[in-house]
This record gives sequence, C-alpha cells and structure tokens, in this order.
Amino acid sequence: MSDEKPPPSRAVQIARMWARVPAEHLEVALKALEPELQREHERQLESIRREDARRLEVLRNEQEERRQRHFRHLCGLWAGFALVVGMLVGVNGQACLAALLAGPSLIALAKIFVLRRSDPTDARQLEPPAEQPPA
Repeated sequence: MSDEKPPPSRAVQIARMWARVPAEHLEVALKALEPELQREHERQLESIRREDARRLEVLRNEQEERRQRHFRHLCGLWAGFALVVGMLVGVNGQACLAALLAGPSLIALAKIFVLRRSDPTDARQLEPPAEQPPA
C-alpha cells in the first residue's frame, strides 16, 4: 500500500500562505475581504430564494392541474349519469323507444362519459342501424 497523503485542501493552502504574513497585514486583508464575503453570501441567499420560489410555483401549477383534472372527471361522471337516467326515463311510457335507447348505445355512451374510454365498436353501436334493402 502507498502511504501517500492526500493533497492539502484549498483552505489549508491559503492558511499556510497567510501564515507568513504579519498579523497587521492579515487583519487589514480580512477587513477588506469581509464586504466581498457578505455580498457573496447575499447573492447565494437570493439564488436560494429564487429557486425556492420557482419550486413553489411548479408545485402550485401541478396542484392546480390535478384539481382541474379531478373536476373534469367528476363532470364526466355526472354527465354520464344524467345521460343514462335521461335515456332510461325520458321516453314517457313508450316501451319501444325505451328499448332502443336502453340498448348498446346506452352502454357505449356511459362507457365514453364515465370511463373516458372509447373503442371502435362503441362508435358503431352509437350509429343508427342501417336499413336493410327489401329482398
């Protein structure tokens, strides 16, 4: 194994360099350096504040998007419910019309509004049946 020491850190190198300077000079240099260090500290704090504000804005936007998505989902559920109930009870005792409206089209429309999913067969079920040519 090697007994090599790691190179001294930058702070240790600076401390060794300043150790050769008389104390009076060191005091003057530190007084001159302090305002610059304060400015740098303020810049870092401001950068942190801006980053925190940006993150907060992103979180607020995500929360608003989730709220809107939930609202749209609930609107779809209510619209599907109203449509299904309307198709079932809106025929005023006409059994033939009720049977037509309560068929596959009712299930297809409920699936589109409530589940927010549509298959190609759903669109075909919503179309009125094609008239058969007389044989």
